[in-house]
Parts: sequence; structure tokens; C-alpha cells
Amino acid sequence: MLKKLLAFSLAAVIGIWALSGCVSVSVNDPTVGEDATASVADDAPSEVYDSTNAAETIAPAREVSVRPAEWTSVQWQPYSCAYFTLYVPAGWQVNWDGNAHKLWWTVTNPEGDVGIYNLDHDYAAKDPAMTQTLGFNKPLNDASVQGYFEMLYEDTTDHFTVQNSITPENYSVLQSSTNKKIWDYKSLYATFKDSTVGEGEGIYSAVMFDHDDIVIRGANYANWEIDAILTQWAPLGQFVNWKNVLAQIAQSFAYTDYYVQEWHSWLNTSVNPSPSTSDTDPVMQAFEERSKSDTIIQEKRSDMIGEYERVYDNETGDIYRAYNGFLDDMGDQKRYSPITDNQYADGYVGWIDKD
Repeated sequence: MLKKLLAFSLAAVIGIWALSGCVSVSVNDPTVGEDATASVADDAPSEVYDSTNAAETIAPAREVSVRPAEWTSVQWQPYSCAYFTLYVPAGWQVNWDGNAHKLWWTVTNPEGDVGIYNLDHDYAAKDPAMTQTLGFNKPLNDASVQGYFEMLYEDTTDHFTVQNSITPENYSVLQSSTNKKIWDYKSLYATFKDSTVGEGEGIYSAVMFDHDDIVIRGANYANWEIDAILTQWAPLGQFVNWKNVLAQIAQSFAYTDYYVQEWHSWLNTSVNPSPSTSDTDPVMQAFEERSKSDTIIQEKRSDMIGEYERVYDNETGDIYRAYNGFLDDMGDQKRYSPITDNQYADGYVGWIDKD
């Protein structure tokens, strides 16, 4: 009986020590060693473990390796010629032709299905019947920026379909900076199909100036002037991923001193030329305001065919294209989640491959 009483008293004392916090616990502290023992003070705050929040504090069941997308890991290199300088992604091709009177350049990836094209100015007869007389190749039947691009691509594409058309917000700034009358200024989001890209999409922008009619014996010898012609393209559904790379190429463009000297000589002016690609934000509005319903359908279809699922990283805010079944393999965790329908139009920054 006495032994039972002593055992009961000892258990009660131990229980009181445990409740008061005067117990030794093992902690993992890199400053004192992996298995150091520390004493918890009597007045230390106590925490109640809530099993409902366990998934939020436990790391994912396994390491996830992300393969960066090509457009997020670009290696830039300088390019220069007699008339201009650029920064381009390593391995991309630069082509150009012209002089200070009329200059065009293009930068494309090795496959040619992602790229950018800039022409400083072009002309078209105001009277389509005068096209050959004035030395132009094709008539411009629709005197607008959209009509110009439709004329430009009608022989090289199976279709060129404008999905969205806007007047860029810097219209008034542009008009105030020139003594020429703006006839039309548009940025177009269009889809197309050709032999190089296949099904593609892009942004097409230009400003059209109106010149006074020159009528001689009933024929109009005047022309339209189309300036700041800029096109940017990628395979259908991929422009959202490449648009920042293309914008960096455009904004890196600069004229050389030799070009500026020729410009001064040609125009007999001391005013320096200003690259039309220095700010591409206004024209990108046509892409940002496009109807995204078709994009969502296209991207879902692409994932289904490729056996992918898109996931959102709740820690970084990035979207990845993961192998089908990735979320099932990850089990109960909070870091990765399925994306919403609207996020299909936001692009992705990498792939998660199956081990």
C-alpha cells in the first residue's frame, strides 16, 4: 500500500512539472548543435498545436524541379551595323536594308516563328489607279492602318484576321510633335496563318499621314505616308510569353552617328531622328485588351493535346506547365494549386517535368 502511495505521489509531481513548463526539450538550433537540450522558462508563452493548419506549415512532399522557359532565360548580346545598334537574344538572326532615307530591320529566332519587324516609313498612292504610275507595288484600296497591313500580308498568309483595333493613348502627343496631319493611327491585334509560323498572332502598329492632293488633269498624284511600322509575332498562344523579350529588343534600338549624319544631310536639318520603337507600351494595349476567351480555349486545348496541366505557385506567383497528374503526385499541400480559367491567358514561365 505504501509503495502504491509513493508511486502516485511521484507521478503527480512529474505531472505538475510538465504542466508548469519546467521540462527539457530537444531543439534543432544551428547555433548550439543539432541535438542540443534547452530549458524552457516558466513564463514562456505556450502554443496550442492546431492540426488543421498542418498542411500550411509542412513543406511539399518532394522537391520540385522547374525547367525555365526559353523566354525567361534569354542571354543578350549586342548587335551593330553602320546605321543602328541593338541588343538581341543569343542565336537570333538580324536582317536589315536601306539607308537614312528608308530603313527596315527584323530580328527573328532561329526558327523564324518569333520576331519583330520595323520599317521607318512607307508610301501608297492616294488614288489606287495611280499605283503603278507613282512606282508603288500594290494599291491601297482601304486608306487605313488596317487596310495597309491587310494589303501587306494578303500574298504571304493564308489569312490575316484583325481581332482587336485601338487608337494608342499617345495619339495627341504624337500629333503635337509633327506638322503633318495624322489620318489614322492604330495598333492591331491579329491572328494569321503562314508557311513559317503556322497559326500565329501578333501586334501590328503604324501611323498614317495625309498629304495634300495633287490633281493634274483629273489624276491625283498625292500619296499616303505610313510611318513607325512595327510588327511583332509569335505562334498562336505564345505571344504573351514572348512580348517582353520583343519589347526589350525594340527599346534597345538606337541610331548610329553615321545614320544621324546622313539624316541631317538628306533632310537639311539639325533635328535628330527619334526611333519609333523607343516606347512600345501604347501599342501593346491592343493585345492587353484583346478578347481572351479564344486564348483560353486554345491554351486548354494545347494542354490537353500535350498532356499538361497548368499550376500556380502560391509562394512565387508564377505559373508553370506541369506534366499531367502533377498535383495528384504532390498530395496534400498548399504551395501549388490549379490555375483559374483567366490565368490561361497569362502565359507561363517554365515546365515541371515528370522524374
